[in-house]
Amino acid sequence: MNVSHPLQALCQQSMRLLDLLLQERQALQDNHLTTLTGLLSQKEDCVQALMQLEIGFREQVQREGFNLDTDGISAWLERQRYSQLPWTQLKAILQVVRDLNGINGTVISRAERNTQRLLEIITGQPQVNTYRANGLHSASQLSRAYGRA
Repeated sequence: MNVSHPLQALCQQSMRLLDLLLQERQALQDNHLTTLTGLLSQKEDCVQALMQLEIGFREQVQREGFNLDTDGISAWLERQRYSQLPWTQLKAILQVVRDLNGINGTVISRAERNTQRLLEIITGQPQVNTYRANGLHSASQLSRAYGRA
């Protein structure tokens, strides 16, 4: 198997994820919920494909006894006499993906908080959050009463 193939495929799939995140950012700015819903499944598929490509690449590097850190992968590429360029590109793309995903997540979180505040104003009652930020269950007195009923 040619080492540039997994790196090229990882770069291409990472660029696809970056494109989806840019589309998500635009849909968030435009407040276009239908587009956001469609992008969610595309992002999930893209991340799954990235994970599969990464597993194949990691296995290939480890089979030859190299570490999976930056130095190990660079050494492996050098030993195989492959260009460092795809590795450098992949690291740069993934940093942009990580940053943009964080920005989009912040925008989504703010929108969710604003929606909860609006619901509190409209209903005159605080909204019950089923789960806290850490993912643990957070039941209110009202929800506990419903649970006992």
